[in-house]
Amino acid sequence: MKMILFILTVTTWLAFAGSPEKARLISRAFDQAYQQWTTDVRTAATNDAQNAAWRRRPDEIEVGRKVWEEIRNDLDKSWTLEPAAWLLVNASTYAVKQVRKPARRGDPDRPAGIIREAVRSNHLLSPKLGPYCIALTHIQDPRSMALLETVEKANPSERVRGAAALAQAILHRRIGGGKRGMAIRQDKLRKAIMAPDLTVGKTTTQAILRDELFRMSRLNLGAEAPDFTGVEVTLNKSSLSDYRGKVTILFFWHALMPAHDESLALMKKYQEEFEDANIQILGVNMDDPRTLRRHIAEGTVNWKNFSDSTQSITKIYRIEQWPFVYVLDGEHKIRYSGEPGAFVKITAEDLARQVTVGE
Repeated sequence: MKMILFILTVTTWLAFAGSPEKARLISRAFDQAYQQWTTDVRTAATNDAQNAAWRRRPDEIEVGRKVWEEIRNDLDKSWTLEPAAWLLVNASTYAVKQVRKPARRGDPDRPAGIIREAVRSNHLLSPKLGPYCIALTHIQDPRSMALLETVEKANPSERVRGAAALAQAILHRRIGGGKRGMAIRQDKLRKAIMAPDLTVGKTTTQAILRDELFRMSRLNLGAEAPDFTGVEVTLNKSSLSDYRGKVTILFFWHALMPAHDESLALMKKYQEEFEDANIQILGVNMDDPRTLRRHIAEGTVNWKNFSDSTQSITKIYRIEQWPFVYVLDGEHKIRYSGEPGAFVKITAEDLARQVTVGE
């Protein structure tokens, strides 16, 4: 009888226990499938081929569910920190999806929140916590900042504390907060600079830090936008500085971005409305040039575009989400950065009036 109970216990444990090897296989398979998918979409020769490739997009929700199933019962174990960080970065939609009914008011009901509380209870002192700290910057969770502050104070690893400080700096950049927010951001970046480097996925904390320092010095509001030279879809070369004197809207976009149709329709409308104004829309498109030409031929794109399939311009501007817009004044100082929308039009029109008055 005891043997039967023992076998039942072990069998039950095996049924619910996750596996680091299986979690790693799931994530790697998705990474490979996603890379192949982006290649297929961008190199599709016809519109029908591109649409067919688009429908083969790997399912982020499904892979998120699979990784979650592997780790959810073992979140008190340190091996789950790596796949948990991967989940937040690569399946963020699933990470904030409700997966259970909370037993009590205030209990987390989404993977991101459940992981957060498991980290708080079991892993605050773990030397493996660094990648998870950086992964918190990939989701919108108002409680992330408090956890990062706690990790920075409590964790004995200098690398982890540096990663926590760096993650806080990134979140403060996105929140804004005026002069006070800038001061906090600068303080956190100084602490991150002093910390040893840490590998985070396919990058390092020092590489992320360099990007943040570049953003602070070259991409903040009021900074002069970095100049670049690119090839337009007509194969003519031109530079951003060629448009100095005009209010300029830099619109970063591609065929795989969320809200693709809505964003292109909005920019097309702006181009028509700004035709007689001192406002220039410049698209920076990272698709295969054939895809860009097809959009122009079909009439969905009516503004000038730089073909940036090598992402050289995109990298200069540290674009991490699409669509993304910078609005530059006549001297090409940055006056707005963020998603396309009403603020783009309001800012551009106001700046254009200022240029006209100045003349």
